[in-house]
Amino acid sequence: MKLLTREEILQPGNMIMIYGETGVGKTTSILQSAPTPILYLQTEPRSLKPSIDAAKRPDLDVDVAVYQNFMGLMEFISDLKNTAKYSSVILDSLSHLSNVSLSSEIEDESFDAKSKDEKKKKPLINRTKLSMEGFGGLASNLFRLTSMLGKISQTGKVVIITCLLSENPKWDREIVAGPALKGREYPSSMPGFFDMIGLVESRFQEGKLVYPPLIQFASPDQTFMAKHTGAGKKTSGPLDISKILSLTSTTNN
Repeated sequence: MKLLTREEILQPGNMIMIYGETGVGKTTSILQSAPTPILYLQTEPRSLKPSIDAAKRPDLDVDVAVYQNFMGLMEFISDLKNTAKYSSVILDSLSHLSNVSLSSEIEDESFDAKSKDEKKKKPLINRTKLSMEGFGGLASNLFRLTSMLGKISQTGKVVIITCLLSENPKWDREIVAGPALKGREYPSSMPGFFDMIGLVESRFQEGKLVYPPLIQFASPDQTFMAKHTGAGKKTSGPLDISKILSLTSTTNN
């Protein structure tokens, strides 16, 4: 057990998950409004330049760490010295990490462990097929990752994780929308790790699309995944991380 002092308990750390359709403006809005300096953990094989340009933030101080493999990511974030100087740590996106990168690494590991004869049987299918053991490994590693990011948030950092949107997700058929994540065990237990989970949707004024998009941290009819802790009465509005954090800190104080 670790004893925390009152000062450590009151550190303004937050774990936030936001999810929405691709292109809705998640990344740009985060870069526009998250406390700086920012450490951006990039899991998707795309350029961040368009989002940085669109953010038009003169004071943007961001370092980008590009994902190579899961073990490397865990080693990097497990050393708290690597995140010490940052106010915000962003993982973008958990959907790509879960559904593509980590899944592929587990599939490759399973295929490499097969005998020569097994590898000859349907090699393309065998190389891209997750077994029950593979799904278990996927969930366990995502739990490890989220737990470590939680420890980072406890040092007073704002940790923001993005996901794509899944309509009628397989892991919970009772909701209309939730984060796009592979498997069932991790996404079903995931909400316990986060202070806030919000659905990001396009925002319109007088019929025109405006930015930043809208984020909702509450689902009154329970049709989509959402969560808010200490966010007061206001649970929806433009995706502005600084304003969201100010509401949280005001309520907590």
